[in-house]
Amino acid sequence: MANKLAKISEKIISILTCKGDLTDQAADSEPCSTAELFRFSSCRHKVFFAIGLLCTVLTGSLMPLNQILGGRLAEAYLEKPDATGDDEAFAAVMMIVYIYAAATVVQFVFNFAQQHLLLTVTNEIVDRLRREYVAAVLRLDAESLDATTPGRLSSELNENIDKIRDGLGEKFALVIRYTCIFLFTLIAAFVYNWKVALILLPVGPLGAVVTALSGRFTTRSVKQQMGKSAQDASLVEELVMNGFLFFIIYFFAMLAILIGVPDTFGDDSNFDGGSVIIAFGSILQGAYCLGLLGPHMTALLKARMAAAVIYGTIDNVAAKLDSPSEAKVEWRLKGDIEFCDVQFKYASRDAVVLKGLTWSARAGQSIAFAGHSGCGKSTSIGLLTKLYEKCAGEIIVDGKAIEEYDRSTIRKNIGMVAQEPCLFNGTIRENILLGRRWDRKEGTTEERMEQVARISQAATFIEKLENGFDTLLGDGGISLSGGQKQRIAIARAIFTDPPILILDEATSALDAQSERLLQDALKDASAGRTTISIAHRLSTLKDVDVIYVVDKGAVIEQGTHSELLSLGGAYAVMAQRQNVVIDENMCKEPDESTKELQRIRSRRNALTCNDALPAVGKEEQTWKKYDFSCPRTKSSLKHPSFDRLHRLKIIPAFFFSCLRGFEIPLYALLVNFIYDALGSTKDALWSPLMIACATSLGIGCFIWTANTLAYFYASKASESVISTIKERILSRGLNDRAVLFTWCITCIVTCNIIALFVCLPMAVISTSLSLIIAILECGLFVAFTALSEKHVRISESPEIALEIFSHTRTVQIMAVEEYFQRRYTASQEQVTNINRKIVLVQSTLWSLSNGCIYLFGLVSYGIGAHLVYDGLLTGHQLYLIGMMIEFAAWELSFITPTFPDLVRANAAARILRSYFCLPEPRPVSGDSSTQLSGTLAVRNITFAYPARPTQRVAKKLNISACAGDSIALVGPSGCGKSTLISLIERFYDQQDGTIKLDDIDHRHFGLRHIRHIQIALVEQEPILFQGSIAENILLGCSECSLDDVREACRLANAARFIADLPQGYDTPVGSKGGSLSGGQRQRIAIARALVRKPNILLLDEATSALDGESERVVQEAIAKASEGRTSILIAHRLATIKNATRIYFIEDGAVVESGSHEELIELNGKYASYVKAQSLESS
Repeated sequence: MANKLAKISEKIISILTCKGDLTDQAADSEPCSTAELFRFSSCRHKVFFAIGLLCTVLTGSLMPLNQILGGRLAEAYLEKPDATGDDEAFAAVMMIVYIYAAATVVQFVFNFAQQHLLLTVTNEIVDRLRREYVAAVLRLDAESLDATTPGRLSSELNENIDKIRDGLGEKFALVIRYTCIFLFTLIAAFVYNWKVALILLPVGPLGAVVTALSGRFTTRSVKQQMGKSAQDASLVEELVMNGFLFFIIYFFAMLAILIGVPDTFGDDSNFDGGSVIIAFGSILQGAYCLGLLGPHMTALLKARMAAAVIYGTIDNVAAKLDSPSEAKVEWRLKGDIEFCDVQFKYASRDAVVLKGLTWSARAGQSIAFAGHSGCGKSTSIGLLTKLYEKCAGEIIVDGKAIEEYDRSTIRKNIGMVAQEPCLFNGTIRENILLGRRWDRKEGTTEERMEQVARISQAATFIEKLENGFDTLLGDGGISLSGGQKQRIAIARAIFTDPPILILDEATSALDAQSERLLQDALKDASAGRTTISIAHRLSTLKDVDVIYVVDKGAVIEQGTHSELLSLGGAYAVMAQRQNVVIDENMCKEPDESTKELQRIRSRRNALTCNDALPAVGKEEQTWKKYDFSCPRTKSSLKHPSFDRLHRLKIIPAFFFSCLRGFEIPLYALLVNFIYDALGSTKDALWSPLMIACATSLGIGCFIWTANTLAYFYASKASESVISTIKERILSRGLNDRAVLFTWCITCIVTCNIIALFVCLPMAVISTSLSLIIAILECGLFVAFTALSEKHVRISESPEIALEIFSHTRTVQIMAVEEYFQRRYTASQEQVTNINRKIVLVQSTLWSLSNGCIYLFGLVSYGIGAHLVYDGLLTGHQLYLIGMMIEFAAWELSFITPTFPDLVRANAAARILRSYFCLPEPRPVSGDSSTQLSGTLAVRNITFAYPARPTQRVAKKLNISACAGDSIALVGPSGCGKSTLISLIERFYDQQDGTIKLDDIDHRHFGLRHIRHIQIALVEQEPILFQGSIAENILLGCSECSLDDVREACRLANAARFIADLPQGYDTPVGSKGGSLSGGQRQRIAIARALVRKPNILLLDEATSALDGESERVVQEAIAKASEGRTSILIAHRLATIKNATRIYFIEDGAVVESGSHEELIELNGKYASYVKAQSLESS
């Protein structure tokens, strides 16, 4: 019953607070209670927050005082219209002034205390909540990670935390404040004149209902699917209903005047004129505050819903943590591992992956897994590292069931290098250490780092970098080649000298020579530790103690490399397909003259292409220093036509906003007419009474019209701007707040102008005071903006959080969760001082804007009382001027709550402007009609990455390909092979030299024409997107059919495994394709390239993650699909390129050898040495 009542009350609140935008969220999660928002607060936080709320209650309850004091002052001068030299009237007014003085001090002090305490506590609670959420994500199990994405986690954190901050801090205080104002104004009105209060009482509830009805028209996301006329109709309905609220207020005000004012002239009346003014002003003030309450209550409810989402993630993780009963063993394990009849299936799939998998590894032994992609090799590693829990069977480590070990113990004893190396944004040093220390007797942490860099062959390229180990890698190690990243990942894995080392295709991105050296180094480093390797390149397994051949989740063969070859089974078949046969006669050492002739011929071949390309000019050209400070082109946001168009659209909104700003001055005139009526005699009452009633009704109609038109034109103008720049983030700042700011300024100016006509000295005083306060607030606003921008600029926590969410599995396997939590906490502490300054400025701004209401009353009535006493001013004039000045202060207080939104809108506008101001050195437009044949010529290319302008990656690089040729690029990691692919695709532009397609500079073509139609790329690390298999293959190819998808998958050898999936082509691939194996992901990427039927096919290690059988079939498919198109292949597995038309061996950014496979073997140079290193003959 209680729950039912709670839901009913929640629904009522939802209606009254216009909570139309929360219906979808409510379906997903029930809002937590308001008390639960403080779940992660300390006792100190709760005490400070309670004190802040008490200050809010105090300041809110004092706000009706200005209506009471104004009414008492009016009564004082109504009783004595001529108060010149009247000591009694002067004393009564000065008493009111003293109360104003006390209230001013109280408002300044307690408003500052309220805002400072609430914002400080909110920031600290939110910061802790962020840390708890990040820590919870780092403890998520693999199945939970499979079900979400890094983007979703990051969005969930940032959006929900912002809602909690917004609702818990300022909006919570405003709910309390406006509630107190409404309640105390209602009490004051009924105490002083219950008849007027009773007449005006319906204004509040009716206002809430009208606002709720207005909110019903704001669900415009649904109506966007309808025509433009439907959108405009919805907008007009919304704005008309919004403006109608003001008409209701002034209509009931007219009734109150019509009934309340004559009542004071009755002989038996207990009410005086001052009580009418007090009741009238109090109820209208309370009604306004009740109208403002809805959005803030909505913000509070959003905060409760957001907290429920955040708490749900934290609570779910807490329930799945390791049991306290799990044994805490010694940190150092021996490395004995045994899998006994292990069975497993993923929660998201019906198919069983492991079907009785059995294998063992003794401490110090090296074993390996071989088999086709998706057979269960990497899955067994996931079970060993406790990412997943087995369904049946036993996993025994050092004689104990794996369930007896906690996750941290297991993972700290394992060093792992994954198939796709994961590096973090930071230096090479930080990526190797990850906060860990070398606590052994042999050497220091620095020495150990250098040692593992040498073992992993990473020291060679690190020493060439300008900053060495302190070189920044960028996001994901983007500034390094795939091989360089993998070598750093290997150094990181062996840094702690783990007893168990897992290499999951750890050397797939290394060239043959580096791989051989690394294998020798790892062999020495593996002494005394258990090493588990997964590899499709079987040449890396020749020295392994035991090789397990896995098929369909079970071991089908086991033995050494030579034993399995002699067995003639599945392993022997895979080895035969990968072996590169070398004719011994071709490898005879030639004499010196022959060798030199071969080298000359090899270099010449790198510069020619038969019958296809023009001669190349002089090869030796001076190196042009590339200027990376690109000129700032004119932004579309700054373009004159853009500005002129939108400025013309905003002019009507600005004009009607100015008219809307006359409301408060007109209201002051209305009260002045009421004063005239109260000051007249009973016989002369009706004339000023009718003027007051007509004025009230006229103001209602005027404001209704002006408000509707102002918001209508502002909405249309803001929609126009937003649709132009495609950024919805500016909608709030460009829509509501700009209009409000305009009419508030109009109101302040108008009030001071009216004061000027009534009394020049008072006008000078009020204008000067308004200017002083306005200048102070502007200064504080500028400081607030600058600090907020600095906060955004130096805060690293959003980037670190996204990095953690993107690589959670890697962090978990390396057991460095605490390091990343410390790093995230440190990033928060970076901006702590800025946060304190922001809170200080916000608190001062809030205190100033709310305290100046009583300050203005103090100054105007204090000085005015003396002028009235001296006969320079009448009491009536003082009351009018005092109201004008006080209402100007009210408008200043109305502006203040919009400042945070204005700052956010301004920051968003700056970001967008800076984005649109970025130079466009590679225009998207260009020739999009020419159909290419596939001829390619790369001539004297010189290039350095913008991040490292002094280190040239390409140095006079030359390659060529005729239409239909298949050329291959070979060389050590980081030599420039992938860089050349990036230049052909125009991800970068070369600093010198030319790249020509069909004898036309490739910069002549449009980017879309090159990338989407003419060229297809399959990268070394395939990237799949959230969605189904079919959606990933069809990305950007709306013209392709499902039959085209099936054919592309058949060519890429993906059709069979897709057919085996329960959902087939509709199977979700997960975040970055996480639901598929590496080989399956790569085959999908190949199918995505083939479905577009490109003329040039770029394959950057496209088959590196495939098993031997799949690789053979894919190679045959690629060969067939390459007929009639040019193919450029990058491969370290040389068996895949031996049939290429021409092979280019690149070293240090230049071609050193070129020719066919047979020609390069005959040359017996660098390529031949690579082939020998990959020979599968037992040594």
